[in-house]
Amino acid sequence: MGTLDIDIETASPFEEPPDNSNDTRYFEFFSVSLAYASDLDDTPETEVLFRSGDWDDQYTIDLYERLFEWCDDRSVDRLLTYNGAWFDGTHLLNWARDIDDSADRDFLPRTEDLFENHVDVALAAADEYEAELWDDQHILPDWKVYDLAGIDNDSVWYDDYDFPDNYLSGIDGKAVQGKHIGQVLGDKYVQNVEAGIEHTSVHRELTQLLKDYCISDVADLINLYTALGGPSLDDTYRRPATNIV
Repeated sequence: MGTLDIDIETASPFEEPPDNSNDTRYFEFFSVSLAYASDLDDTPETEVLFRSGDWDDQYTIDLYERLFEWCDDRSVDRLLTYNGAWFDGTHLLNWARDIDDSADRDFLPRTEDLFENHVDVALAAADEYEAELWDDQHILPDWKVYDLAGIDNDSVWYDDYDFPDNYLSGIDGKAVQGKHIGQVLGDKYVQNVEAGIEHTSVHRELTQLLKDYCISDVADLINLYTALGGPSLDDTYRRPATNIV
């Protein structure tokens, strides 16, 4: 029974979203991380697909096509995300709908098919570790859940990469976070691609940092799913992505 993990990263190059907003109009599709195992005991194969051009729709279309091509080459019976019912699924559906309306594609039904057997591991983790939730929390951060489950999911640290002084100005913190991609790193990557400087050492270093971070988001998700109950979670936490908000 093939299991696929998906995690998207977004950027907000045009307007910073309001706090806690999940309105797709503030987000652009930057990358998608993938992990696949034909058996839950197997070491998953991983891939990260980055945007290959500017923020024009043609590069969103290209990213979807590469995503579907990768998934179509594998037998997928179960899709796992962490908080995908709220974030990843919502944006993938909304972007797909907009593309279908403007470019006469079939991305929306293909996205719905992909999420037909979607299990949101974050919901299972929130139930398992309910005592750890703050009063205003519905979902625990994935790093905390990995720690509680005893799974070694290493953080990605900026100090492990070689960047010029001030290249990462505007980033607060020593470890890479998803919000950093949304605020700074995603747009910086796209600007480099637009400028045709992918061959430079600084862009290669940025690409490696982003790849390492993105893979860390999916590489251990199957282990977490298994630790929380594995296939016994499927019925309770199955969340097909059919509602567009």
